[in-house]
Amino acid sequence: MSDDLQRLKEVLLTGQRLSMESSYDRRQPDKKALPHLREARSGLGAFVRAHPDAAEAWLSLSVAEECLLNYPAARRYLERYLALGGERSKNVLKRLVLLKEYERKWAGLMIAPEQLESLGAFLEVELERTACDHSFRLTEDWLNKYFMPKAKQILEAFEKHGGYCDCEVLANLV
Repeated sequence: MSDDLQRLKEVLLTGQRLSMESSYDRRQPDKKALPHLREARSGLGAFVRAHPDAAEAWLSLSVAEECLLNYPAARRYLERYLALGGERSKNVLKRLVLLKEYERKWAGLMIAPEQLESLGAFLEVELERTACDHSFRLTEDWLNKYFMPKAKQILEAFEKHGGYCDCEVLANLV
């Protein structure tokens, strides 16, 4: 049992290193990290199904979900870790608070992390061609193409989170 968990933790650690992320305010992980993070998540999910009382595995699964920007699952799994008697250190409790905060933030944006990454790629290309005119012209075009009924609401959410024009959506949200 512990060899399997140790191997999965090593896969997760490799994914974390490759993700190019170091803070709680995560962005979509680097593409090189995704196979490792997904393998860790899948393996850890199977592990906790087979060993539901393995607190350390729940903690690692929480970290994997956090790296993949799945904050609701990361929070639930961290809470499960704590319910199983996991260490209630200052860092663990701080992480729980931050996961709840980011869960609310992402829910407030009304757009999935993968979709935000796609918007970011679009904005990078378009803003290289033309300078930002400090409007939502490009963001609106993209949102109208993919989120027509909710585009206006998403723009309002972007403004609440520091995105007041195309270049600020790219810099502050993506």
